[in-house]
Amino acid sequence: MKTTPGTITIPVRMDEKTFKRFARFDMFILRKKWIRPAVFFLIMTAFAFAALLIGKEQSGMIAAVLLVIGIGLPLVYAGSFLSQVNMQAVSRKLKPAREVYTVSLREEGVTVKDGRKDEETPVIPWDKVQQAFRRKGCIYLYVTAAKAFLLPAGQADATDDEVWSFLKEHMGQDKCRE
Repeated sequence: MKTTPGTITIPVRMDEKTFKRFARFDMFILRKKWIRPAVFFLIMTAFAFAALLIGKEQSGMIAAVLLVIGIGLPLVYAGSFLSQVNMQAVSRKLKPAREVYTVSLREEGVTVKDGRKDEETPVIPWDKVQQAFRRKGCIYLYVTAAKAFLLPAGQADATDDEVWSFLKEHMGQDKCRE
């Protein structure tokens, strides 16, 4: 039984909090960019313990330096990423929230109209849409592996559950993750 409308329109008003939450999801959860810094930390910690086990005169100093590097570089990596996200949010003037684009979910696919231009993208067929993730307060609709549109909760002309059902119906259960 189909209960979803034929077209759902979402005039997306983006705010800093939604943008930052998406950036952290995309970087650390979806792309798993935390793995390399974690492995680096583990390797440097193992070398530090190995230096301590040698028990030579300078072993303590070498172990301390290795631990500082092993902890410091991953922290700098995460800190610089979060700093860049904050600068992007400021440069995009997302405080207060502003309309950035309008997404239309149609039977034939997805279209997006940029808020600054009067151009509408060609229809992106459902079989070309990569995946969708439903997270707290927002749906992340990836039209390619590197490009996503954010659909914040409560901004569509349908309920959030109807939007999610529409996506699952047209994309398939395997491409939609909660």
